[in-house]
Amino acid sequence: MDVIDEIKSNDHKAWYNRGISQSRQEKYDDAVNSYDKAIEIKPDYYEAWSNRGKVLSKLGKQRSSVNSYDKAIEIKPDRYEFWTGRAWSLYKLKKYKESDENYDRVLELKPDYQLAKDNQKIVKKKLSKHKTYSFE
Repeated sequence: MDVIDEIKSNDHKAWYNRGISQSRQEKYDDAVNSYDKAIEIKPDYYEAWSNRGKVLSKLGKQRSSVNSYDKAIEIKPDRYEFWTGRAWSLYKLKKYKESDENYDRVLELKPDYQLAKDNQKIVKKKLSKHKTYSFE
């Protein structure tokens, strides 16, 4: 048992900060576990949900990442960062239409966000290549 377990086992912020530290050390599985503990203590802790989504994306677990961002957005829908992370995970899942729609939401919330504009261009190129044409 490490120090955090002994001293602050019920402190959601301590678990959250531990997750941040583990993420910076690229200990992503451990970070997810720490964010899970923070969320267990404080289920509406949207920062932990968001960071959990970010780490899960780095682990290649895009569906779980989207689910975490969904929870963060449910709690705090006006945070463009959450929509950005969700859009990126959807892009990695090749859900280009949904990703594009999420980038629309990001740009509604933060119209000058250049990264979202650049990423949305990439998504739109993928969309144009994957359109299904019907011949009626």
